[in-house]
Amino acid sequence: MPTYSYKCASCAHEFDIQQSITEAAKAQCPECAGELQKVFGKVGISFKGTGFYRTDNNQKPADPKTD
Repeated sequence: MPTYSYKCASCAHEFDIQQSITEAAKAQCPECAGELQKVFGKVGISFKGTGFYRTDNNQKPADPKTD
């Protein structure tokens, strides 16, 4: 089950909660009943190396050596 981060627009209370993907987003702060906003963090995926960019496949193959 994914964990979502929320922050209250009124009192700045921050908390994390595990919710189902199909469950509706929280709208009310448990501390002050103010409006909640979802907090989006950095993406946890990093693509490194060759094969991930459009230009990687545009290189000509190396010429085979002939003896």
